[in-house]
Amino acid sequence: MKKIFLIMTALLSMSYCSIFGMYGDQDDWIDFLTDGNQFRARMDQLGFVLGNSTIKGTFGFRTQSSLTQLGYILLNNNVGTYFGATISGGIGYTSEAFSIGLGYNYTTPFPISYNFGSHTPVLMINALNDNLRIVIPIQILVHYGNMNMTDNINYLYNFLGISTDTQIRYYTGIDAFNEIRLYIKYGQLGYKGGSYTDKSYDEEFFARSFGFETRFYFLNTAVGNVTINPFIKVAYNTALHGFSTMVRSLDSVIEEIEGYSSDRTATAAGNINAKWDKNPYDVTVQAVLGVTANSDIVSLYVEPSLGYRAKYLGKLTYEDQDGKVNFDFKVNHYLSWGAYAELYITPVKDLEWYFEMDVNNSDSDSTGIPISFASTTGITWYLPEF
Repeated sequence: MKKIFLIMTALLSMSYCSIFGMYGDQDDWIDFLTDGNQFRARMDQLGFVLGNSTIKGTFGFRTQSSLTQLGYILLNNNVGTYFGATISGGIGYTSEAFSIGLGYNYTTPFPISYNFGSHTPVLMINALNDNLRIVIPIQILVHYGNMNMTDNINYLYNFLGISTDTQIRYYTGIDAFNEIRLYIKYGQLGYKGGSYTDKSYDEEFFARSFGFETRFYFLNTAVGNVTINPFIKVAYNTALHGFSTMVRSLDSVIEEIEGYSSDRTATAAGNINAKWDKNPYDVTVQAVLGVTANSDIVSLYVEPSLGYRAKYLGKLTYEDQDGKVNFDFKVNHYLSWGAYAELYITPVKDLEWYFEMDVNNSDSDSTGIPISFASTTGITWYLPEF
């Protein structure tokens, strides 16, 4: 009876909260099969995991991109009512030898309604006592009707997009070389667009990108009262067609690309007729030091990083109704740095307060702002097994 009461309390709490949760439409699902029963409420997350040692399930909400609205599940304004988060649900089977899970997400961007959104099925596989973990989310966007833009001047239609944020982890069990991570990112998006004032001329847009990131963790060592775990991170992203080196099926719909012309906005998709002599790309190499410190109540993890980043905007020629356009750029070189931190405060065994912070200069070349800052906070209530 006590277990039923705890579960019902968690479900009722969800219905009254106005913040978000759970795993979202990217690779955070890699934690689902190893997470215990819990109710989580953070600024960008709201959801729960419930089950026993064999079967578990999850449901929640998550905001992960600029197109979903932080702090809202349903947003009401004078235009209408909009759903502003990724809704997630999943189920999993777990055992020591092999675990498997299936998840589903639906994401719609604000302020667009009328059934415009992406569907993301997710496959999760754990093996070798959870030392090998694989997650494969596939974001799919199909919309053949019009998407009227908010300016009532332009319209877009016939959307077809697919993307993935696949992650593979392997824990070796050897402190000298204890973990390997591989992130694989592929995306493409195509659509057509035109003007309400001149419907005789429509353009077709298409973008495709590929990227990967590897992390090699080594020398997991206790030094006094802290544990250090350095790693090397290497990331590479390239545009296979279009401007963007990171295309996602939904996020790239109304993304803008900076730097091509001071008086021309180039959409992320890019004109399908563009001829690329050299594709845009960016490369990042960083040395990162993971430091962990624990006490009975407080746990702290910090991750300072320093490295090198190169960005190339490409060389292309294309022609539209305004004439012929030529772009030819040089490779730009940057110092890449960051500082990431997680703080856990556990005043009692089953209740945890969490704070996360990330400061870096990853967007300084495109935004002109020298520092990017992101953070989230919230609680996790760990629940008993069924």
